Amino acid sequence: MMICEINSHSLPVRPRPVQGEATIGFLMRVALANGYETPRQLWIGLRTFDAVCKALCLSAEEENTLFGPFPSYWGHNDFKYGLTAADFNHSLMRWCPLCLRESAHLRGQWMLKLCCVCSRHSIRLLDRCPICGSTQRLERANFDRCICGAWFANAQYVDTDVESVVRITQTLEASIFDKVALPSLPSLSAQEWLRLISYLGQFSETFQPAKPGKIANTHQLDTAMSLMFNIGWLLDSWPENFHVILETIQRKEAAKLSIRRTFGSMYRVLYVDLAEGCFQFLRDEFERYLHEYWRGVVSKRNKAFKPETVATHPRVTLKQAAQKTGVAPAIVSHIMQSELIPYGLVDLPSGRKVRSIHKSNLAQIKALMNGCMAIGEAATLLALPECRVRELISSGIITPLISRVHDKSAAWLIAKQQVQRLFFTSSEPRNVFSAITVRRLLKYWHLRDGEFMALVQALSESRLVPVALQSTPVSLGNVTLDEQEARKWLEEVRFQVGSSMSVDEAAKRLCLKQQVVYDLVRRGLLVTIEDKLPGRRVMRTSLEDFQATYISLAEFSRSLQRAPRWVLKKLHVPPISGPLIDGSRQYFFRRSDVCSEALRVD
Repeated sequence: MMICEINSHSLPVRPRPVQGEATIGFLMRVALANGYETPRQLWIGLRTFDAVCKALCLSAEEENTLFGPFPSYWGHNDFKYGLTAADFNHSLMRWCPLCLRESAHLRGQWMLKLCCVCSRHSIRLLDRCPICGSTQRLERANFDRCICGAWFANAQYVDTDVESVVRITQTLEASIFDKVALPSLPSLSAQEWLRLISYLGQFSETFQPAKPGKIANTHQLDTAMSLMFNIGWLLDSWPENFHVILETIQRKEAAKLSIRRTFGSMYRVLYVDLAEGCFQFLRDEFERYLHEYWRGVVSKRNKAFKPETVATHPRVTLKQAAQKTGVAPAIVSHIMQSELIPYGLVDLPSGRKVRSIHKSNLAQIKALMNGCMAIGEAATLLALPECRVRELISSGIITPLISRVHDKSAAWLIAKQQVQRLFFTSSEPRNVFSAITVRRLLKYWHLRDGEFMALVQALSESRLVPVALQSTPVSLGNVTLDEQEARKWLEEVRFQVGSSMSVDEAAKRLCLKQQVVYDLVRRGLLVTIEDKLPGRRVMRTSLEDFQATYISLAEFSRSLQRAPRWVLKKLHVPPISGPLIDGSRQYFFRRSDVCSEALRVD
């Protein structure tokens, strides 16, 4: 169409702006009402936005109702409320179909890049045609319909299921005209909210950017929605979710001495990118997190922190702990290595290890030292010989604070808590045929290597239960046991480790009489050996080989649920030993022979 030059007061149709209408949206309405296809065609005649205002006879009050930028070819934008050109979308159109149904004009807040939901209807904004799927550019006049003919107000919409995104959007829109705050957060202006969202919105529980900065493609809804979702989740439960992100970063990074290197991009955002005073609440919360969870020390080198953060940090170095407690650094180091007190450990690239201690544990170090004893005192308290205490130390059951082996000290130093772990509480009093204390057991039962440690383990795991008249804790040496139960336990331990056993013990395990087993030994059916112990000895392997090779008539009869005499008559297999064979007291067969005869017997 032919475009002629327009006199500044000659626009035939003069639409009036709506409160909060987008400036570009108003220009689109003016262009459409006066027969132009785009705002650029309107610009050819008027050239400046001020000329449009004069041509429409807009008052200053009406002009102030508009929000957002106009295209740069109209002239220089005078951004209000501290906003900049980078905060706005200059090319693609967004809209809420429900809002367009109520009033056919573009809302100014939709022009903000980070505005991706309708704060009025709690639905996601649209930027694509519902029919052809094409993105909708702002350089047009007919803003309520696509070139394919689809009406934007009739588009299907999606309810947002994230209330926090709606709350952030409402807060952001309210901050355009005045500083507002979310619960537990300070008041921020619109420009400050946008900076906060742009930087902290890049962090989530599962992703932390390596180099945070200005994000590309925030004019696209999906990108903006991701930022708003992250910041909504972060601020929805402040500061708990902030601590979750910090904990994730700290857990992912290998232990480092430097706070700046550990928290990397988050540290840069808090102390460089968002260094303004309005964001001090972020740094305060970060430093509170360090006070609680940082396992290293906070020294004066951390000049970015508040002085009180450094002064009140609760962790001290190993050397400082030694000075404050009056204990030698080597002893403090061994206390930490023994995990008697919790401590933080940082491995430096050089291989050196730096340890830190919470100030609340300093009193515990003093208490540990006050409750320490020498090995003789520990033996007296446990009612055991010193050699048995050394066995407990060698096996790791007792961990001394200072030992001759590890620390090259002149004496042993054992914490009382270590000794008290070997005090046991008796069960309810009960009558036993014979009782024996652990001290007498060790003296007269001639335990073999490792059996004393197995005894302590059995008591700790309640596989052996003390019996006594009192229910107060009893030292290891004075623990009273049922003698029969203790002997059964010891026999089982020796059997499990494959130790040799006497013929009498073998008879008990075979459930045979002693005379029968002695007959089996004499005839070579049960193999025995001679070792350091007196008498013939039976190995566990020999016992298992005998059970796998031979079976008594009594056992075979029980398996068939028949009388032994009936089974003996029915079997066509001759026994290898028995009263009529070699004068022994029981019949024995080879298992392989009787198994083949079992079906015929049945």
